[in-house]
Amino acid sequence: MSVSWIPEHVTGPTEPFTLTSGPHAWHGARPTDWAAVGADLRRAHERLRELPVRRIVDALDLAAARWADRDFPERRAAVAAAAQVTGMSTETVDRALDSELGTLRAPSLIAALQRELGDPEVLDGFRAGTTAIGPRVVLAVFSGNVPGLPARSLARALLVKAALIAKIPAKEPNFTAAFLRTLHEVQPLLADAVVATYWGRADDATMSAALEQADAVVAYGSDQACAAVRAKVAPHQIYEEHGHKLSFGVIGDEYFRLHGPVEVARRIAADCSDLDQHACLSPQVYLVAAPHARAVAEHVAHAMRRTAADCPPGTVADHDATVLQHRRLVAEWRAASTPTGEVWAADGLEWTVVLDDELLPLSGAGNRVARIVAVPDVAAAVDVMRPYARYLQNVGLGAVGEEFRRAAEELARLGASRLAEPGTMSRAGMEWRHDGQPRIAGLLRWCDVEHGNWSTAVPAGVVP
Repeated sequence: MSVSWIPEHVTGPTEPFTLTSGPHAWHGARPTDWAAVGADLRRAHERLRELPVRRIVDALDLAAARWADRDFPERRAAVAAAAQVTGMSTETVDRALDSELGTLRAPSLIAALQRELGDPEVLDGFRAGTTAIGPRVVLAVFSGNVPGLPARSLARALLVKAALIAKIPAKEPNFTAAFLRTLHEVQPLLADAVVATYWGRADDATMSAALEQADAVVAYGSDQACAAVRAKVAPHQIYEEHGHKLSFGVIGDEYFRLHGPVEVARRIAADCSDLDQHACLSPQVYLVAAPHARAVAEHVAHAMRRTAADCPPGTVADHDATVLQHRRLVAEWRAASTPTGEVWAADGLEWTVVLDDELLPLSGAGNRVARIVAVPDVAAAVDVMRPYARYLQNVGLGAVGEEFRRAAEELARLGASRLAEPGTMSRAGMEWRHDGQPRIAGLLRWCDVEHGNWSTAVPAGVVP
């Protein structure tokens, strides 16, 4: 099955491409006349503008409902392919898709629209003297190996009635086209407004040609990859990026006493195991109130073992395995050199728990390593994060009452864009302003009416 999606109305010439990962290969087609693609997508945008936003929400919801069934054939094929290319277990991929597809259900989409726009129907025309206009074409450059990652940006573009050029991620190329095939069955106008394909990072000619068609650009990837895209964006183009980010967890004294060591450990293990800890939303470190750090770490080791049995970890690539083994050796050396440190680990590389009293320079990430670092209290945990403020994204904040309020306000000022309950760090809702910015409203321009003739120009039954 092709990993690209080119609607039938896009009739220009194409060329084949092949993506490989070890013994696995995936094939697709890539347009070669991007000016023609741009013209076709702008016409698709005009047709999309006639579709009420509520019908767009309903279509996305129906497609997501089909994909919510784990036995849905398109999903089963996409899960199997994602497991091959990412090395994740099928259960890990399924759980990732459960989370991502849940954000495309109608209540989540409506909540996101209302949070950012107030009245979603400003996308359909003037409401109370204002209307919102989306870009004609969005270019989205996807990266990473998180299954279902393109779903949010795809939905945001279609909600604002923009056509989309999607550069699919090489590390998980199957989801986008598969989901678009389902969306085409549900509402062809939406899928017909998207071209999903692939080109290599070094293919500047294709990147520039696709970029010329866009009014807005969304980029995912490393800081280096995002910088390369940013350098090509013109002043008139809206630009948003999602680069390198770090996330932390915190467990305060009162939170520990409220929930107990077993439940706290279960939540930490979930955060450090979801998506094999490869998402930016996954914690690199859990900062735990010192009196409870050892008890938490011991219980986390048991919880990580249970989680690995329930949701097996994926295959660790050779380079990552070397890094992980080195991290274990360093942790074991420190544990032998300090009275408070300790390491718990599976016989293989399935999971690792490290207890330390110092946050060493962060090196390496992922592959289910729960680093528990003892701190005096929640305020001290916030201070530990300050050197990483530039990259701070998500904090699993285990605190209660006034301590929670003070920490939340300080973390918001520090740069965190999301504060989550421990145990839910990787499951962000569509309502989250991704990386601290309104990602729906950020694609829009507005028109406000300040004119004396407005009241007489408004048809009967239309909200002025």
